[in-house]
Amino acid sequence: MQEFKIFRALGLSFKSWFRNFIPFTLIAAVLYSPVILWLATIDLSATRSVEDLLNDVFVRPIYALVGLSALLAPMLTYRVIQELNGTKVSMMASVKFGMRGILPAILLAVLTNVAQLVPMGGIISAIITCIWFVAAPAAVAEQLGPVTAFTRSSELTRGRRWGIFGLTFLIGLALVALLMAWVIPMFEKSEADLMSTMRQSAIMFVVTMGIFQMFTGIVQAVSYALLRLDKEGVTHEELAKVFE
Repeated sequence: MQEFKIFRALGLSFKSWFRNFIPFTLIAAVLYSPVILWLATIDLSATRSVEDLLNDVFVRPIYALVGLSALLAPMLTYRVIQELNGTKVSMMASVKFGMRGILPAILLAVLTNVAQLVPMGGIISAIITCIWFVAAPAAVAEQLGPVTAFTRSSELTRGRRWGIFGLTFLIGLALVALLMAWVIPMFEKSEADLMSTMRQSAIMFVVTMGIFQMFTGIVQAVSYALLRLDKEGVTHEELAKVFE
């Protein structure tokens, strides 16, 4: 059995993403289109204050994006698992099987975001994520209900949660670095220039966040497969057969 390794998970995730770049991007574009459409059509001139403007173009779209990303992650699971086995399958089949994991994915998104509202919420949210990181893929692959999927994820991540934390930390660090490289120059602009490019900046921000959310969904599926191999000796071939 191969032990779960952070860089092995990342490497396989990038490999799966590159090999499925077009179908994954298309399904993400369809899911994220309501947010993009909102930003492209909202009347910013009617905004009464800077706070309202930021809420309209950043805060609300981010919450919407997180919710939509929760739908995306389980829809990628079947295709990612089959990809690890060297098999190509249709995205429609992946979406069909992914329906099983939507509720656990939504519940996890809700729990992690609600946790952010309490003192030390960031730490609590990180712990929740590490424990239930593979709940949605487990629901998809093993046909589990939400509660059982969370229990199953807890079992699979036990003893490997520092690795899961390192994995999510690296993804988050890359996102923060990219956003900072993009956000800092914005503050060097005059207020008039900033206002004139606010819409484009918000759309680019949402697209960047969306890409990272999509990649996180791929990482969840890959991590589930690697944890099954690590802790139970279930090969990628054997895991792919559970869908037959």
